[in-house]
Amino acid sequence: MAETYWITFCLSDSGNEERRYQALLATVRRMTSDDWWTESVNFLLFRSEHEIDHIAGEVAAVIDTDTDLALLAKSSAQEARAIGAVEDPLLYELMPYAQRFHPPSAPPARPSESTSPSP
Repeated sequence: MAETYWITFCLSDSGNEERRYQALLATVRRMTSDDWWTESVNFLLFRSEHEIDHIAGEVAAVIDTDTDLALLAKSSAQEARAIGAVEDPLLYELMPYAQRFHPPSAPPARPSESTSPSP
């Protein structure tokens, strides 16, 4: 069943801000039905069949998580993810149910043959 989500975001002016903005819009657009509201600056309201952590992971992949931030929440539940450079602890006081999103770790690299011990 599709859920209604909202996301607000702030992209730093470092690097290519416009490219990250367009990538974020395209990412959300790819995960939504045709129901999305975009009239407000840096705020999107949309329906999606995807789970909140999946959406958060896709958002994290297209922003600079060292300098950009996003807050993603379900409109029908007290469930939210803080993505990227969220530093103000007041967010977690105002929204105690918000969780910092940590992208899944990449699998460990396999040791190269040159570093393997000889038999």
